[in-house]
Amino acid sequence: MTTMIKSYFLTAFRNILRYRKFSIINIFGLSISLAVCMLIILVVQDQLSYDNFHKNRDRIYRIQSKDNLSKIAISKFATTTWPLAKELKDNYPFVEDVVALYNNFNGEGICDEKRFQVSGFFATSSFFNLFNFKLKNNPGSNPLDEPNSIVLTEEVANKFFGDNDPVGKVLIFEIYGNLKVTGVIPKMEQKSHIQFEALVSASSLPVLEKEKKIGGITDNWEEFGSSFVYVLLNENARPSDLDTVLVKIGKLKYPENGKVNISFYSTLISKIVPGPLLANENGVFLPKAFVIFFAGLAIVIMLSAAFNYTSLSIARSLMRAKEYGIRKSFGASRGQLVSQILSEAVVLALISLFFAFIILQLLVPAFSGMKFMTAMKIDPHQNLTSYLAYFIFALTTGLLAGLIPAIYVSSINPVKVFKASSNIGLLKRVTFRKILLVAQYTISIIFIISIILLFRQMSFMLNSELGFERDVVYDIRLNGQQFSKVKDQFSQLPEVTSISAESHFPGVGNEWGIGIKVRPEDESFDAAYFSVDPYYFSTMGIKIIAGEDFPKDPAADNNSIVINRKAVEHFKFKSLQDAVGQNMIIDDTLAVRVIGVVDNYKYVALFLPIKPLVLRVNPKQFRIAVLRLNTQDREATLAKFKDVWGSIDPYHDLEGSFLEHQIKDYYGLFGDVLYTVGFATILAVIVACLGLFGMATYSIQTRLKEIGVRKVFGSQSQSVALLIGRTFIIMLIIAAVIAAPLAYLINSTWLKFLAFHVTFGAGTLLAGIVIVFITGILTVLSQTLKAANSNPVDILKYE
Repeated sequence: MTTMIKSYFLTAFRNILRYRKFSIINIFGLSISLAVCMLIILVVQDQLSYDNFHKNRDRIYRIQSKDNLSKIAISKFATTTWPLAKELKDNYPFVEDVVALYNNFNGEGICDEKRFQVSGFFATSSFFNLFNFKLKNNPGSNPLDEPNSIVLTEEVANKFFGDNDPVGKVLIFEIYGNLKVTGVIPKMEQKSHIQFEALVSASSLPVLEKEKKIGGITDNWEEFGSSFVYVLLNENARPSDLDTVLVKIGKLKYPENGKVNISFYSTLISKIVPGPLLANENGVFLPKAFVIFFAGLAIVIMLSAAFNYTSLSIARSLMRAKEYGIRKSFGASRGQLVSQILSEAVVLALISLFFAFIILQLLVPAFSGMKFMTAMKIDPHQNLTSYLAYFIFALTTGLLAGLIPAIYVSSINPVKVFKASSNIGLLKRVTFRKILLVAQYTISIIFIISIILLFRQMSFMLNSELGFERDVVYDIRLNGQQFSKVKDQFSQLPEVTSISAESHFPGVGNEWGIGIKVRPEDESFDAAYFSVDPYYFSTMGIKIIAGEDFPKDPAADNNSIVINRKAVEHFKFKSLQDAVGQNMIIDDTLAVRVIGVVDNYKYVALFLPIKPLVLRVNPKQFRIAVLRLNTQDREATLAKFKDVWGSIDPYHDLEGSFLEHQIKDYYGLFGDVLYTVGFATILAVIVACLGLFGMATYSIQTRLKEIGVRKVFGSQSQSVALLIGRTFIIMLIIAAVIAAPLAYLINSTWLKFLAFHVTFGAGTLLAGIVIVFITGILTVLSQTLKAANSNPVDILKYE
C-alpha cells in the first residue's frame, strides 16, 4: 500500500514537471487564491475565538430584549432591564447564578497628579464566578463584594500606578467619589465581547443614587438600554426552560396596551460573536452577516481557481488520452486512474500552499492596517490551528478540483482512444469545460460591475454636497470643560472667524433622538435631535429658509426650536412659513415654539434616511466646540490651538480635527470594503484569464494540424485567428448575457438600503462587460495569433 502511494506521488511530480505550462498556470492561480482564502480563514477564526475561555460557556446565556413597539429597522437589543437579574435569581431554581452589568460607569480618575478617563461597568459580585477573567494581585476574596470597590485592567492600572501594586490604592472620581482598587485583570490573549477598562461593585449604586441622583434605574422595568444580564443555568436545566420563563416575565411586566412592550430571549455566550446586528451591543466585532460575506468570498475565489484546474485538467486529458488508454489496456483499474489523477491534484495544491503561505505573509500586514480591521480589533494571529486549517483547506481544494477530471478521464474507453478518429471524438466532449469557463467569466463580470458601482458610490459619499461647509470647520471635544471658557479663549485668535457648540458631529453616523408632537393627545414621533448654540447656523454655513435664527442671548428664550423641511412635511404644515410660530411638545411634557426652518442638510451619513430634525439650545448637552476658520497655514493654526487648550486644561491633550477629515475617516470603513472587493475582483479576473489562456493553449495544440492544412490551402493568418478565437468570443458573449441581469439584481438589492445613492444603469453594466471582454480577447489573441502565424511546414513536416 505504501509503495503504491509512493508511486502515485512520484508519478504526480514527474507529470507536473513534464507539463510545465499547465502546472505553472495552476500553481499561480491556486497560490494567489489560497493566500486570500487563508487570510479570510484568519479573520473568521479570529471572530470565532470570542469567549472560548469561559469554563461554563455551554451554560452561560445573555438575556436580550426586543422592543415590540419599535418602528425602526433594528428592534432587538443586546441590553435588557436591571431588575430582571434579581427576578431570575430569586424565583427560578434552574438559574444557578446571575450577573448584571450596568453600562454607565464613565469618568475621570485622579491619583496624585495623574488624570485619565476610565469607562466600564457597575457589576454585581458574581462576575468572577460566572466569567473566567483572571485576577492578579488579589488576596483571594471577591473583589466586587464591598461597595466602592473597583477592578482595573492591567493597561489602566499601569497608567495610574506604573509598576507599583495598585491593590488597596484609591482612585478619586468627581462623580463617584473614592473607589478602592481591589483587583487587576492582566492583559489577555483570549477575546471576549465583554470589553471594559474597569469594573465597579454594583453595591456602590445606592450610595451614588442618594448623593448624586445618577441611580434609580435599578428598579425601572421600562429602562432596557443600559444593562446587560447573564445567567448560568444548572447542569440539568434546559435552555427551553429559560426561554419559557422569559416569555412569561415579558407578558407579566408589559401589558399589550402599555407605552413600553418588551419581550426577552436568551443567547448562548458562544453564539454572541459572530451574531446578528443588535442595538446597544457591547464591544466591537463583525456581525454574522459580514463573516458569512467573507466566507462566501473565499468560496467564490476558490471555486474560480478550482474551475480553472478542472478546465485545464480536462483539456490536458485530451493530450494524455493515449497514455490513459495504454494504462487501462495493461490492466489499470478505474480506481487506480482516479487515485493517480487525484494525487496529482493534491501535490499541485500542496505546492501552491507553500507559495500561498509566502504571499500570505505579505498580505497580513497590509490588511491588518485597514480601518475596519483596526476598528473591529481583528488580529489575524497565526498558530498551529491556523496551519492545520490551511493544510486541510488546500487538501480539500486539491481533491475537489481533481475529482471531476479524475472521473472524466477514468471513464475513457481504451478501444476508442486508439482509433484514428479518437482525438476528434474526444474533442467533441468539451461542453463541461466551456460551462466552467463561462461560469468563471460570469463571476468576473459581476465582480467588475460591482466594484465599479462601489467606487462610484464611495466617490459620491465623499464628494456630495451635505448642506453645510465642512472644509472650513474645526471641531474640538470639550472633555468636560465649560464651553463659555473655551469660547472666550479661542475667539481671540484671528484665524477663528466664529465659534459655536454642538452636542454631536454632523454628517456621520451620530444621531440623537427626541419625541415630538403637535398636540398633547398625539403620539410622539421619534425625530433626530441636535443641541446647538445661537451661532451654530452661521458657523456651519447652514441657511435659514423660513423664520429666524435663535436669539443671541440664550437666556431670553430657551423654549425655541428650529426644525428642518422634512419635519414640516411630516407634520403636514401648510408651508414653511406656516410652520414658523407653531407650538409643539418635546419629551412629552416640554412646550416649545418653532422659530425657524432649515433645509434638509445631511446631518447623518448618506446611507441613512433624512428624518424630521429638531435643533434646540441646551448648554448642558454641549460636548463639542465648532470653530469656523480663515487660515492658509493650518499647521501653524493647530499649534496655536494646542497652546490655547493647554491654558484651559493642562491635564488633557487637545482632541480636535477638521470636520471634512472626520467625514472621510468615517467612510474609510467603506473604502476598506471597496479595497477588499476590488482585490477579489482583480484576483477573479486574473484567475479567469489564466483559465482562458490555458484552455486556448491546449485547444490550439489539438488543432495545429488543422491550422497547417488551412494555411497550405491559402487561408490568411487573420482568418485562421478569427476561426480559432470565435469559440472563445462566443463564450464571453454568453457570460456577459448571463452576468448582466445577475449583476443588476444583486447590486440593485444593496443599493435600495442606502438613502442616497448613485444611479445604476446600462453605462455601469457596459463598462464592466467591456473591461472583461478586452482582457479575455487579449488573452486569447496572444495564443491565436501565435498559432495563425506559425509556419505550416513545421507543423506538417512529420506527416
